[in-house]
Amino acid sequence: MKRLFIIIAIFLFFIVAVCACAANLSPEEKFKKSFPDRKVESMTPSPIKGVYEVYTGNELFYYAPDADLLIYGNIVNKERASLTRESFLKKLTPKMAQIPLESSLKIGKGKNIIVEFMDPDCFHCREAFKFFSQRKDVTIYVFFYPLSLNSERKIKHILCSANQVKTYEEAMSGKFDNNAQLNVCTDTKVEELLKTHKKFAAQIGIRSTPFFYLKGQVIDGFEAPMFEKLLKD
Repeated sequence: MKRLFIIIAIFLFFIVAVCACAANLSPEEKFKKSFPDRKVESMTPSPIKGVYEVYTGNELFYYAPDADLLIYGNIVNKERASLTRESFLKKLTPKMAQIPLESSLKIGKGKNIIVEFMDPDCFHCREAFKFFSQRKDVTIYVFFYPLSLNSERKIKHILCSANQVKTYEEAMSGKFDNNAQLNVCTDTKVEELLKTHKKFAAQIGIRSTPFFYLKGQVIDGFEAPMFEKLLKD
């Protein structure tokens, strides 16, 4: 009986020790233990007490360590601004700043440098094209990020062209819409170039177009007044 009592006491001591150890884990340690398949690039306190912002490199969500739960969605302030979106874009800024421009399609010769990820069939990409084509103060480094098979065919048509800038402008003006005949060459350099653009988009965490980098700021989407202000400052 005495031996049984000792075994029970040791077992209870072990349970208490394990619980105490678990209680002393940091939020990041607890997260990694509960969700070992999730890569963590950064974990910082969110505006909500006891909830942490988790950035994985291409995704942002929240973790409540006390409940050991993940939370997906936007935190919005009283001005109706998404703090989640703002934080996510800030995390992408250094990645956009470091992207090599050698493989991009250079448009224009203006003093303001803009990096853009775009899809030739994207409505807002075309609105941005109309806006920038009327200005002489911008140089745009275009990276292609197709969101459909048809868009990819148009991109290859542009890259296969002897005059890529002219063909790009024609594509953005709608010349190759409505099942127009496209020259989709089988040049391995074109294939590798498009793979490079897609790789950069994946590394940065881009999932939609248009996506811009201008004057140290990342901008997802296009609104003419915002760009007019940024280019004037």
